[in-house]
Amino acid sequence: MWNELDVVRDVSQRLDTAGLEFMLTGSMAMNFYAQPRMTRDIDLVIALTATNASKIATIFAPDYYVSPEAVRDAIVHESMFNLIHEDSITKVDFIVRKHSPYRLAEFGRRKHIEIADFTTWIVSKEDLIISKLDWAKDTRSSQQFGDIRNLLSTGCDLNYIAHWTEILGLGSLWSEMQS
Repeated sequence: MWNELDVVRDVSQRLDTAGLEFMLTGSMAMNFYAQPRMTRDIDLVIALTATNASKIATIFAPDYYVSPEAVRDAIVHESMFNLIHEDSITKVDFIVRKHSPYRLAEFGRRKHIEIADFTTWIVSKEDLIISKLDWAKDTRSSQQFGDIRNLLSTGCDLNYIAHWTEILGLGSLWSEMQS
């Protein structure tokens, strides 16, 4: 039976082989950078265009369930679709990369890392913090705030975070996190 790490390995290898750019984010990235916590799924940001829609179903067949319609819709709306590994029932959320200046900069800063016996791409620690601030701005989630504090305790580029949080309207929340 496969676990989440086996699925990350497999998905990373299939995307790399297909020449599709991606990066781990969310809980899996959190687990790489700081104190691990339980995850419910795997989150990936992926750079896709309309011409890639059918490619996704092809590269993951027959081991994963994916709706080609959901992929096409997510590309058009720069939203999300998911893939489900048939044997382990592990869900992978694919977040289509947005074309805003920040999201392009974030994707350009992704890092190539080694986990266990494979390599993959991951969001930078600073961009994970910014994303968690963005997720927490409406919900004020204590889990997100705890994750941010945990990430900050491991060191990061505070000037980069201050720059983008100001541009993204997250400056006051960022200031609150530092007090």
